[in-house]
Amino acid sequence: MWVEKLDITNWRNHSHSSLDFQPGTTILVGPNGQGKTNVVEALVYLATLGSHRVSSSQPLIMDVEQSATVYASLRHDQRSVGVGLTLKRKGSTDAQINGVKAKASDIPHWASVVMFAPEDTAIVRGQPGDRRAFMDQLVVSASPSMSAVYQDFERVLRQRNSLLKSLRASSNDLSTLTVWNDKFVEVATQIIVGRQRYLREVMPLATENYGLLAGDDVLDFCYLPSVSVPSDEIDLADPANVAATLAEGIGARAREEIDRGISLVGPHRDDVDFMISGKLGRTHASQGETWSLALALRLGTAQWLRQERASGDPIIVLDDVFSELDRSRRERLVGLVSDYSQIIVTAAVEEDLPSQLSGVLVDVRAGELSPR
Repeated sequence: MWVEKLDITNWRNHSHSSLDFQPGTTILVGPNGQGKTNVVEALVYLATLGSHRVSSSQPLIMDVEQSATVYASLRHDQRSVGVGLTLKRKGSTDAQINGVKAKASDIPHWASVVMFAPEDTAIVRGQPGDRRAFMDQLVVSASPSMSAVYQDFERVLRQRNSLLKSLRASSNDLSTLTVWNDKFVEVATQIIVGRQRYLREVMPLATENYGLLAGDDVLDFCYLPSVSVPSDEIDLADPANVAATLAEGIGARAREEIDRGISLVGPHRDDVDFMISGKLGRTHASQGETWSLALALRLGTAQWLRQERASGDPIIVLDDVFSELDRSRRERLVGLVSDYSQIIVTAAVEEDLPSQLSGVLVDVRAGELSPR
C-alpha cells in the first residue's frame, strides 16, 4: 500500500497542510523545529493510534485549537480508501472511512507504516515505557483489531484504578473490584500474549537484518512480566497460563494495590529485554550495536508486515535517522528498504542523505509544505 494524499489541520504547528504523494521516495527537507516529523507522525498515528513522541493525543492538537484532523487517501492495489481521525481536547476521537462514520480502532486496518526515528535507541537502552511502546506498536501493526483491545484495556485500567482509590477509604465491599479484576485479566491477557507472539515471529527476521547491518549474531528477547512467575516451566505465551498468573498476582498484591490506589500488575508494568547472542543489549551493546539492534527490529517488523499482512508493503518512514548513522549503516539501511513501494524521508539538510537515495523533494518551513 501507499499514501496518495495527506491532509492535516491544526496538527501541532500545521494549521493546514496538504501533500500529494507518488510511489517511490519523498524527502521532506527543512531545519529542525519546522514540522517535518509532525507530518510523518500524523501518518503513523493513523496506523497505530499513537505517537512515538508523546503518550497523550493532547500535544498533537495545535495550541488554542480544540481539535486536530488527519486525513489520508491510501492506495491498496487498484482501490483508494480515505481514512480520517479528528482528535479533540474534550470527548472521544471521531473517525471516518470513505466519508462514513467509523470507530477509531477501525482505521489501522487500512494504514500500515513502519517508522525509523532517532528515538529508536530507547527501545534498547531506554525506560520500560519505551520498550512497551515498541511492543504495542508491533502488535497493532501486525493485528489491527488489537487496537480495540488496547482501548478496552485503557478504559478498564482507569476504572479499576478509580475503584482502588475509593477502596482506600472504605474497603468493606470488594465485590465490584472482583468484577473489574476479571475484566482486567481478560484484556490484559490478550495484550501479553500478543506481544510475545509477534516478537517471536519478528525476531528471526530481525536477526537476519542485524547480520546485514552489523554481524552474525543471534537476536532474542526475554519478556519480563510485572508479576512473579512461580516456575520457569510455565509458558507465558499460553493464554490460560497468563490469565491464571495475572489473577494470582492480583490476589497476592490486593492489599498493596488498595493502599496505593493503583494497579501494580499487568501489561502496563511489564518490560522486555533484547539480547545480542545471549548478552543483554541494554547493558552490553555499544552505541553502534544499539543502533543496529534498533534498526534490525524495525526492519524485521517491516519484512513481517510485507509477508503476512494483506496490505502488503508498509509505508517506510525514515525520520531524521541518517544524521545519527555512520556512512556504512546509512548505505546499508537504504539498500534494505529501497524496494518497498513507498519511502518517506525527513532530513534537516540534504547533505545528510546517502548518495544513492533520491526522490521528490519537499521543503518544510514553519508548518508549511512546498514541493520543489
